[in-house]
Amino acid sequence: MKLEVLECLAKEINDKIPPLLFIHGAYHGAWCWEKYFLPYFSSRGFSSYALSLRGHGKSQGFEQLHTSSLTDYVEDILETMLLFKRKPVLIGHSMGGALVQKILYLHPEKIRAAVLMASVPPKGMLKESLQMTLKRMFDRNSNTNFLAKLFFSNQLPDEEKEEFMKCLQEESTKVRKELRGRIVPKSITTSIPTLVIGSKTDGVFSEKRAISIGCAYSTTPVVFSNMSHDMMLDPNWKIVADQIVSFLGKEIPECREREKEWINRDLIKSRPLQVM
Repeated sequence: MKLEVLECLAKEINDKIPPLLFIHGAYHGAWCWEKYFLPYFSSRGFSSYALSLRGHGKSQGFEQLHTSSLTDYVEDILETMLLFKRKPVLIGHSMGGALVQKILYLHPEKIRAAVLMASVPPKGMLKESLQMTLKRMFDRNSNTNFLAKLFFSNQLPDEEKEEFMKCLQEESTKVRKELRGRIVPKSITTSIPTLVIGSKTDGVFSEKRAISIGCAYSTTPVVFSNMSHDMMLDPNWKIVADQIVSFLGKEIPECREREKEWINRDLIKSRPLQVM
């Protein structure tokens, strides 16, 4: 099956730096990483890739979308990882976070680090699914407005919001059911560096959910005070991106050296001109 993979290579390629593979959430595709995250991480020295899971974006398989499973999606990610010479860092958003957790559990030896952004929790999202169903029943606005409130910041300009809304699509019926159940076992342990990111104003997952995910992976989550569910498309997306860059610099020695180089460059750029 042909899968869409967007590529944004680092301007200065360093073979020691692990590639970043971004995994989208439900109803989305690789497009959600294209505007901000891919070029930004590329500019910071990371070769960055975004996958459209089968039936999403420009990937094949839309005809079989509603019978596709989480296992199928995991296979798509593993297949894409074969493109890399080094173990990648997996960065998953929402449903993508659930898929990253599955790979953390099943194939930890295949990845260098993991980032869970506004992720489905390990025990699944039955509660959130029921809440969203009730909200939609009592919301007098259109389905389009409901999704816009769910995913995007109210500070996002209307033209951008409309642009992103046009890109949203159907999600697999089978996957939506599977996401209500447990994603990984209760007793999961991992030695893979893992960053958990949440928000107090996420339209899908509460701050408590981010904290529970952090507890599951023995790490303190980063919880932003005002960030939408679609963090990578939020007006303040760069704050999230910088948090990920900082995490990679702290947890991966090869990235630590690269981050020092960039900090030094930024300091040089920010120095005031000397008047002679």
